[in-house]
Amino acid sequence: MSEPIPRTSNPRTSLDKNSIPTGDDTHVAEQAGTVKMQEAYNPDFAQAVKQSKLSGFSARSFKLYLIVMVGFLNAVSSGFDGSLMGGINVMPQYKNYFGYESTGATTGIVFMIYVIGNCVGSLAAGPASDVYGRRWGMFVGGFFILVGAAIATASQNPGYFLGGRFLLGFGIAISTTAAPTWVTELVPPQWRGRLGGSYNACFFIGSMPATGSMVGTNRLNSTWAWRLPLLLQVIPPLIVMSCVWFCPESPRWLMQNGREEEARAILIKYHSADGQTTNPVIELQLREFREGIEVKKREPFWDYSGLFNTRNARWRMLALTLMCVNGQLAGNGLITYFLPVMFANAGITSSQQQLVLNFANSILSAFGAFSGALLTDKIGRRRRLYVGAFVLACLLTIVAVLSSQYGHPENTNVHGAHASIVFIFFFGICYSFVYTPLQALYCAEVMNQQMRAKGMGIHILISNLTGFINTFANSVGLGRLGWRYYFVFVAWNLCASMLWYLFCVETRGRTLEELEEVFNKPWPAMSSREKSKVQVVNS
Repeated sequence: MSEPIPRTSNPRTSLDKNSIPTGDDTHVAEQAGTVKMQEAYNPDFAQAVKQSKLSGFSARSFKLYLIVMVGFLNAVSSGFDGSLMGGINVMPQYKNYFGYESTGATTGIVFMIYVIGNCVGSLAAGPASDVYGRRWGMFVGGFFILVGAAIATASQNPGYFLGGRFLLGFGIAISTTAAPTWVTELVPPQWRGRLGGSYNACFFIGSMPATGSMVGTNRLNSTWAWRLPLLLQVIPPLIVMSCVWFCPESPRWLMQNGREEEARAILIKYHSADGQTTNPVIELQLREFREGIEVKKREPFWDYSGLFNTRNARWRMLALTLMCVNGQLAGNGLITYFLPVMFANAGITSSQQQLVLNFANSILSAFGAFSGALLTDKIGRRRRLYVGAFVLACLLTIVAVLSSQYGHPENTNVHGAHASIVFIFFFGICYSFVYTPLQALYCAEVMNQQMRAKGMGIHILISNLTGFINTFANSVGLGRLGWRYYFVFVAWNLCASMLWYLFCVETRGRTLEELEEVFNKPWPAMSSREKSKVQVVNS
């Protein structure tokens, strides 16, 4: 083992030299406490975290948890809609009323109009959150979700239903741009992984009541079978719109707009332990804010050149694009929107049974998502993504093979059909563990402050352009090819595993501003794996 190397390469973020003992100063630390060697991506940050003594069980921390739950409700809205249409799509009451089928071009259009709304909304989402603040973005997004849900619920013909779906997509694009940006910028950096990852895991907090309600309403012999679940969709945006103005604004957005004292007050209030007026993590963040965040200059809302005009920015956009594309083409579109059709391919043809299994899958996927979120600060991003993509390819291959053998109507092997369903559930759990906590978090992390709001809007746009192809193609592909269509996603997951290995930048263990140094390296993905040794003092 080589001798510990003092952290001197980045004086911009160095703490006082007495805070991190190195070399001949070790005996000084031993008098004050126990010295322990550990590897860290950012030694200054690792030492500051040790000294801050921020408890996750303090009164301030629980207040912060309640606050960020307002942001989480935006993911709940997205999850509610994503799971809702998959169940409504197999209801006879819905199909007979509008004259739709479960698969095919017409159904593809119903799903597609929501994606179009997302794409249009993403263009307004970044500027709204950047100019007026993250809270304003959440409020505006909630308003459009509320209006869209009301129109879809009351619709008397396909035109009104499609209009409501468009407004839903438009509003969710704005709210899911502002909310993860706000959560990522507000929470303490040492908790960014678990709290930021929990944001997108709340997709399933919306998914479970959506799928569960349809199990009951499917028994109604009227259009309320599908109208009532749509009506329940108004609850999350109502709560967000009522509570968001009582929440603090992002300290980074405040700093960017020249409001340093307000930013400091928020950091002290939510990033320090009870009784503390500051701590090393707060001081490290404030120093990095001052040096790394420029006071925002007003720029045209249509100017996105800052996302691509430097090599650093292009690497950041590559990291964001990988998450958008790989996350959408992993096969989750089959699970999210067409799970009942997949069950039919596995031999389960009763709509009531499909809805019950759809609900069960939401519960299991929620377990996978929240498990992944809680472990995000421990296992990081890079290895989880390239290993996870390979595992997803293997699981989907097994689902395809089992469905080919036991998924036809003449099948009499009940155990084979059940095995197909079990591996569909395994795929959902694994996807939720690997991708769900990171889809919003990672995209927010890899953007710097100047890029983040517009970059998150582009994240919504790319995800939905991919989803546009994905959703429409899935409807047609499953209708024509059945289980054979799964192999398209098997192939993509294998490609994704390789892309993650070559280009994924590890963001764990660094402040958001510290990542600037990583993205300035010749090959950021490989440089991000490097760790330094640091002597940590446990007093």
